[in-house]
Amino acid sequence: MRQQARATTPNIVKEIQAGKIRPVYLLCGEEQFLVETTLKQMLENLLSPETRDFNLNHLDGAEVSMRDILSAVEVYPVIADWRVVVVNEATVFKRQKGPSSPEIIENAAEAAEEGNPRKAIALMVKVLGVSAQDIADENTDFREAISDLIEENEGGLSPEDLEFLRDLPQITAQIDDFQHISGAVDDTEILIEWLGGELPKESVLIFTVKGNVDGRSRLVKLISRVGRYASFASLEPARSGQQDRVYQGVSRKLETFGKKISPNAFNLLQSRTGNDMHLIAEAIEKIIAFVGEKTRIDERDIETVIAQSSFENIFALTDALGKRSVSQALSSLHSVLESGEPPIKVNALIARQIRLTLQAKLLAECGELKPTVDRMNYQSFADNVFKPLAEKMSKNLPHAAQVNLLKQNPYAAYKVVQAIPFFNTDELIQGLEQTLEADVQLKSSQLDPECILEQLVYELCTKPDTRRLARNRI
Repeated sequence: MRQQARATTPNIVKEIQAGKIRPVYLLCGEEQFLVETTLKQMLENLLSPETRDFNLNHLDGAEVSMRDILSAVEVYPVIADWRVVVVNEATVFKRQKGPSSPEIIENAAEAAEEGNPRKAIALMVKVLGVSAQDIADENTDFREAISDLIEENEGGLSPEDLEFLRDLPQITAQIDDFQHISGAVDDTEILIEWLGGELPKESVLIFTVKGNVDGRSRLVKLISRVGRYASFASLEPARSGQQDRVYQGVSRKLETFGKKISPNAFNLLQSRTGNDMHLIAEAIEKIIAFVGEKTRIDERDIETVIAQSSFENIFALTDALGKRSVSQALSSLHSVLESGEPPIKVNALIARQIRLTLQAKLLAECGELKPTVDRMNYQSFADNVFKPLAEKMSKNLPHAAQVNLLKQNPYAAYKVVQAIPFFNTDELIQGLEQTLEADVQLKSSQLDPECILEQLVYELCTKPDTRRLARNRI
């Protein structure tokens, strides 16, 4: 059995403050807020404000080669103890997704559209495993690689993706020279060789990656040996407030200001922010300023400072729709509108929620979700259902993260799954059609937008047979 590099989250900042500075760090994980916070604190402790601009390099891992990265690391610091090179999204750590990742293809296509052919080809070289010259020459290796890529992603590539792949030779022709455009295999071996040699004593190399990396890879194991590998998992609600890492983090933050938060107030804060760490951090700053000398934060403080979010209102609305409660659904709809959300956006949010619920329903029907999943507690769902299912099935759902159930925050997916028993598949499909009709009306008719949405909500709440009976009575 292959041993996986230990994905601990060591207190890197305290180590640096104690003078234990490593030559290389890899920060990754689903909780980007913690990655960004850790990076910020590392830079604050490694570099002084006076010389920071001279000794800090930020590089896009998709645009530069590993040789460029290591060249930047070899430069001596200027009037300082350290030079720091930060590399965002280095593609050497993304190879575990496989050479057929539609996400990388989409990023490359966007780069080409934005007038950056070098970045587009640099990404595709890593995906295809061929050189930029191979693409320009349209040789056999390139043609076979393209054929394999399309076959491996059958049904997963859009017409725009396929058109982009056909245009690769023309895009390559826009590049003056192919210097420093190297493949993923080349970059990995170059980095491994560097890590195995004598590392610079005045430079720090920091890689940051969105999402998880393959801790079993030779590269990550080597980084763990000579540096630090820290993976930050999402801070999700636990079974009890005392065990909840988000609650613990919020409590520690408030303690520095001499304040505490009640469990009920924290639950409301969590609900109104959708458990988003960025939003929670912003909310804490507002709350501290609002309560002044008050030492205990309660529910009323949260209600006053943090407006009820569309996240919370939309779930309240869909819960009411599932229960077929017209009065509750209309009340939730009015709350969403009163929060300032434009009617067209509200309709889009309803449509998105129905689409995600339909995905959950179809996953249940094909046996990927157990019949009792809607009755699980959150932690069991997140650990035992959502994470394994996302790894297995997310590529079979829409590519765009916004409309892919398995690319949502696990907490959001948990709320969606709870609505499964309230709808059948036909009702969800019809619901999508109704939101499309509402969208057309909102954009083209002179009817009051609120009335259009009220009618939509009424129709979504009532069974088709009930609606026909109501019309016959009229």
